[in-house]
Amino acid sequence: MNKWMNINGRRVVYEEGETVLEVATKAGIYIPTLCARPDLPSFGACRLCIIDVEGARTYPNSCTLPAREGMVVRTATPDLQAVRRNIFQLILAEHPSYCIICKEHDECEKVRHGEYKAGRVIGCFTCSNKEICEIREISEYLRIKEIRYPMLYKNIPLERNDPFLVRDYNLCILCARCVRACHDVLGYSAIDLTKRGHDTKIGTILEVSHLESGCVFCGHCIDVCPTGALIARGSTWFGTPDKSVTTTCNLCSHGCQMVIDVKWEKVVNVHPPYELSARREYCVKGRFCIPALLNGRDRLKYPTIKRKMIKEEHHPVSWDEAISHTGSQLKKYKPEEIGVIISPSLTDESVFMLTKFAQKISANPLVFEEEGISRLHSQGVKAFVSTFSSPLFSRLEGLELVVLQDIYESPTSESADVVLPTTVFTEENGTKSGEEYMKFNINKAVEPPGEAIPSWRIIMQIAQAMELDGFNYNTIDELQDEIMSSKLIEIPKVPKQSLQYMGIPIADKVEEFRLYITTKQAINQSNGKGEIDVQI
Repeated sequence: MNKWMNINGRRVVYEEGETVLEVATKAGIYIPTLCARPDLPSFGACRLCIIDVEGARTYPNSCTLPAREGMVVRTATPDLQAVRRNIFQLILAEHPSYCIICKEHDECEKVRHGEYKAGRVIGCFTCSNKEICEIREISEYLRIKEIRYPMLYKNIPLERNDPFLVRDYNLCILCARCVRACHDVLGYSAIDLTKRGHDTKIGTILEVSHLESGCVFCGHCIDVCPTGALIARGSTWFGTPDKSVTTTCNLCSHGCQMVIDVKWEKVVNVHPPYELSARREYCVKGRFCIPALLNGRDRLKYPTIKRKMIKEEHHPVSWDEAISHTGSQLKKYKPEEIGVIISPSLTDESVFMLTKFAQKISANPLVFEEEGISRLHSQGVKAFVSTFSSPLFSRLEGLELVVLQDIYESPTSESADVVLPTTVFTEENGTKSGEEYMKFNINKAVEPPGEAIPSWRIIMQIAQAMELDGFNYNTIDELQDEIMSSKLIEIPKVPKQSLQYMGIPIADKVEEFRLYITTKQAINQSNGKGEIDVQI
């Protein structure tokens, strides 16, 4: 049976256990708050969500007050708004707020187009979080024009010693969202409210570094922060993204949904969708490493073939020449002399295409990991088609042909006979099978560098050059239709602890991740532990 209450003269239905704030939000009635979020337990810290309840002697917090049958609530009476403004001015007295009350605010916003690369935030114009700052939203709602209380700048030193995060607790309003996300939602205790009274701040136990506190750098503290006190180091000053694309992280098989922020046709930031900000298990790799990992200047851009002129070296060629050459070279080998190496990080479309291709040209089982390369070679394989880098290729004697699809220049690409530049998951559309038979969409966010194309297209064109049947697809939809009607082989899952992507060590491309790994190794060794846990 539905229960009803009255909010601002409206009869509103609610469910048992809901707070007044939840009921009002569902009904489209705005109540300002800085500490409450639907994905966090109620806390009642900011006091901005106070309401006028008929029969009550005080103004209770709507975020902690359970809805009751017949309750009569008003959310924006003149007296209530006056109290809210007073509370909000107290908050602003310890938060850099000069821009909020400046009379030239509107005109200033028009002329200050660029981002200000200031280390310390002294006003909205130097804050990288100004476009999504909840303080600014509430100040506009309450029409704050002045602050009655003396402004007190905390002058807390910026914290920049840990990888991935920059912390400016001069912007902190002690809403404790970050603490609740860490403790109550994710089950960790890397941070907490420390000290007392006016000196209260967010910090670690004994003020050790976050690397030492047990922080796994999931980034959820950043995602729930309303003010910009916590920001991602690598994506601070790009400003408003040109576009944002929702996709699936492909660094492991967990299937985390993520939003890719794009600026200047580059991936500049990665974060969860708002509704998953404090609920999904994100790891440090997917949350912070993707821009640096995939934007490297040494990404492969053009197909090359190794030729001997003055000396043997790679020469750029057109795709037509590279495909024709690859097809003609592979035709020279018997099925038992060819091996196909598949990266588990590829999309389902690419894995399916490689599997189908291998069934046509090779008599050997598919290989999804490095160990299998030596095994196939010992069994007489002389030619490899590989989709990930491995130093083994340059060490095997008698190897005659290596056709490598890769994303970066490496010792493997230098030793390969044909190098074909392929895309990464942010540069193509497709699907990916994850854990528990779930299938996730991968959506293209940016254009690939140079002439790189998806792996499935490369294999399709090689198959066509070899005149193999069944490799004529005009669109990815046609390929996906065939996958749906076929039995796709079981693809080994990429564990969350994996430190590579398509054979590339992530630490080689992301300096902060290398620091994270080496520090965790040292801490684990000192504590007598072994394996590094990079998941949350």
